[in-house]
Amino acid sequence: MWTCPKCASKVDPSFEVCWNCGTSPEGVVDPTFVSADDAGPIEADPVIPTLDVEQDVNVLDELPGPIGGILVEAYMALDLMEAKFLADQLNMAGIQATSDTHDLRHSFGPAEGEPRVWVREEDLPRARAWLETYEGGTR
Repeated sequence: MWTCPKCASKVDPSFEVCWNCGTSPEGVVDPTFVSADDAGPIEADPVIPTLDVEQDVNVLDELPGPIGGILVEAYMALDLMEAKFLADQLNMAGIQATSDTHDLRHSFGPAEGEPRVWVREEDLPRARAWLETYEGGTR
């Protein structure tokens, strides 16, 4: 930080002139300086966000269809974020999965259980094998 020799304002070292009065650290006043309060709004074209997608990105051609059959609990996660992450990872591994969307502890206070990841009953062995690999890598 440097102190403006004219108005004694504290100025960040990245500024060449005082933000308050336009004076340099050497005491030279910039005659073209206009304070932000006096300048008014900046006229500029609106920023339009664009989505830059590379062609080589691995994108799913089709989203998996709805999960059919009997769903069983495959994993009890620490929180909703982990449950959603694991369900997404299982789906990317070809194992249809879904996760709880609400943590009952937040709705009803201290409740039994954590957010869960669900898979079809017939996919449970593959899901558990994948989840064991996940748990082994996170410890």
